[in-house]
Amino acid sequence: MVSFDILLNGINYLVQQPILFAILLTHNSLVANQSQEETLGEQALSLTVRCLNFDFIGTNPDESTEDVGTIQAPTTWRPVLQESTTIELLFEFYKSTTPPRSSKSMEAIILLCSVRRSLFPTDKDRGLFLGRVMNGIRELLSKKIGFEHQDNYHQFCRLLGRLKSNYQLSELVRADGYLEWLELSSSFTIQSIQNWQYCTNSIHYLFALWGRLVAAVPYVRPDTGARGHVEALEKQVLAVVDAYIESMLGSVEQIINSDGALDDPLMDDGSLKEQLDRLPVICRFQYGSVANKIINKFDSLLNQYRQLMSLNPSSDISKQKAIIEGQLTWLTYMIGAIVGGHSWSSAHLEEGDEAIDASLSRRALQLAQALDYQLASSNGAARYDSKLEQSLLFYCQNFRRVYMFMWDQVSRLYFIYNT
Repeated sequence: MVSFDILLNGINYLVQQPILFAILLTHNSLVANQSQEETLGEQALSLTVRCLNFDFIGTNPDESTEDVGTIQAPTTWRPVLQESTTIELLFEFYKSTTPPRSSKSMEAIILLCSVRRSLFPTDKDRGLFLGRVMNGIRELLSKKIGFEHQDNYHQFCRLLGRLKSNYQLSELVRADGYLEWLELSSSFTIQSIQNWQYCTNSIHYLFALWGRLVAAVPYVRPDTGARGHVEALEKQVLAVVDAYIESMLGSVEQIINSDGALDDPLMDDGSLKEQLDRLPVICRFQYGSVANKIINKFDSLLNQYRQLMSLNPSSDISKQKAIIEGQLTWLTYMIGAIVGGHSWSSAHLEEGDEAIDASLSRRALQLAQALDYQLASSNGAARYDSKLEQSLLFYCQNFRRVYMFMWDQVSRLYFIYNT
């Protein structure tokens, strides 16, 4: 028992000591030159992150990933983690320093936001902690503090993506300034999407935030008051999806005009998969509006593409053809992801969604038919971008998984029953 107490005291010391160093540095109570202060601050933050990131019960996921699970901090850590000055100090460190100290501060904030629910003695205490976190986030968003640094930006996107996974939507809604936080988060997401060339590897964290928010809507109890905020959420989600569609279509021309200076996000398989995996939940929240936008864009581009194919090849046409093919590639990937984003057993499949799926699928099949006719009529001379073909294969795989798998199972059962 004595050794256990010593172990607890040692762990408590590890957690509190970095915070003590930080307080001393903040109030200039520690005599040190600038280099020593920076080193000491960085080491204190690294120690804080290591303590919070410790695998207390041996269930953490693969350490090679950036995903943060629930932090199973001991109850004896409660006074330090629940204390308001702890989270406020980390936000102050972020605002007053530069990477790697500022990004390490943000990493510590992410871990603090992930501590287990039962660590807080009451829902009120947990709500107060969440309010302090959201106040800090709103200040950073409104003043755009530190986002010019890539490390800071990436960690902040992780924080937004992580926030909803540890808190229910009803808790977020009850927090002071929720609507302002929602609007600021939407603006930040839209700006990030519009500047896709600088943040391709971080966008999926932002999609995770919106996906978790909309996925939680059906579970909100009417007596929480959260239902009154659903319209605000619908508005912001639709703005985010619109920005994504427009930005990805616009990226095609930017990449072609850059003569290789910009990396094509369609060639980044990992990032593209992360985005497409999270896209269906967001799009299906306002499925009719999103589908109409995609259909209108697709029909216009497909008509232009057919007109180009009827003309004699030229250098000008070749560039325009490449742009349209790239844009059709993006839309086909989106259609494939959205159509494949549900199953027949889904509890939240809305009535009429199958008709929208069919309308989107019709466009993808019309494109495949147009490409097939183009190859056949030119004896294989009129080639098209291989990425466009890959997007069609992606669509077909998702369509088959959702709509044809069931019929395969029915046919197999029918065969077994009748033999």
